[in-house]
Amino acid sequence: MPIVAQVPAEPEPGDILREYWADAKQHYLNGDFPDYASPAWRALEPDDPRKLAGALLFAEMWRRFGDEIAADLDNAIAYREPPWRRPTLAELNQRHDEMLARNRRGHGNEAA
Repeated sequence: MPIVAQVPAEPEPGDILREYWADAKQHYLNGDFPDYASPAWRALEPDDPRKLAGALLFAEMWRRFGDEIAADLDNAIAYREPPWRRPTLAELNQRHDEMLARNRRGHGNEAA
């Protein structure tokens, strides 16, 4: 009698989705996921259930808090220059002093 290898059956798409949803729901309930749009969240693979859990929490927050949470997200994902490329405090103070000097000259307050 010949030996026939059994090939495991492909999982049904509905089963895959049910398992993914159940895993995401468990991560959501446990709070085991990074904040939506954070670097850690973006680093997750697209099919990681923790990614869906983070998106679900954000969707719920958006439903409750509306545009306020959207503004927070915009701020969270906005590009920020690395600290080493930003002006120093001394440079900012110099710019401020220059601006004040320009404004004084423009309003006839320059010294005689």
